Amino acid sequence: MAPSGAHNTHPPDRTEFAPVSHLEDIRNLLGLLLAGFAGAVNIVGLRNAEITTLLRNQGILIGLAGVLLLAALGSAIASVFVSNRSRIPLLIAGATVAATLAVAAFSIYAIKIPKSPTWTRAWILGVGIFFATATVAGIFVWLFKRPRNPNISLQLTLLLASAVLISSATSAFIRIEAKNQAVTSLPQLDAATEYHGSEGVISLKISAAKLRDTEWIYFTILGVPHGIDYDSQHPCLDSPDKCEYIADGDVNPNSVGAVEKNLKIPFSPLAHRHLEIRVTMCESMQKGDDCDLEMAEKVTSLDIRITRPQP
Repeated sequence: MAPSGAHNTHPPDRTEFAPVSHLEDIRNLLGLLLAGFAGAVNIVGLRNAEITTLLRNQGILIGLAGVLLLAALGSAIASVFVSNRSRIPLLIAGATVAATLAVAAFSIYAIKIPKSPTWTRAWILGVGIFFATATVAGIFVWLFKRPRNPNISLQLTLLLASAVLISSATSAFIRIEAKNQAVTSLPQLDAATEYHGSEGVISLKISAAKLRDTEWIYFTILGVPHGIDYDSQHPCLDSPDKCEYIADGDVNPNSVGAVEKNLKIPFSPLAHRHLEIRVTMCESMQKGDDCDLEMAEKVTSLDIRITRPQP
């Protein structure tokens, strides 16, 4: 029989609780990182249909952002399994952080947004290289003043690398979306004709989305007079001298860069046998400049053959 006052002082086996604790830490950390990434995606207003468009048009760049995100998550998971007492030399820790900063700068520089100033990409790359170089230089200065090589927490190094990589992945994803918008955003055009006796009306609907503050929509309506022969499906485009001016105008986007305009424009079906409606997305570095139709890259046109109404 055990003596009075004796107690079992054997500590509980902590190994059975360690996996559960690690899983909780991993879940919380991954949830935090993914929530931040998803929040950035929501900020740019990405929808499910646009994700498939990004995968079709920017597959390689999406893969780059995915690798950065995967590396960030892997670094975060590794930090959970590393003991907070584990240490590595300052030189290795600094080189790791500097390398992630260089990768972040390169990922931003590699994703070029069309029609954006070139100096911005060079500035971003320069800032990233500066911080990476400053980190390495600071480490060497530290080592020079302190011959003894100090050690840095491995867990802290992994968390810093994870933070830089998740920021890089988020920035890369936003820039990919901006690039895709600049490439794929085209003006949409829908038109129908109505006849009231000898008079006609063109019901025109113009729409566009995600325009920049220097972009606007310019529309023109041209008509081929009766008596003018043509053998092209786009006579006003192939032979502008055969067409007559009917109407034109500018449509500016709203505060969110969207255009939604309905117009009714009269015309004479007795005078014209063919209509060409053209919508151009114009861009100017200064507000008030005219649209350069020859340099415009995003044009939507619609040709309508007119049947002369019977008297």
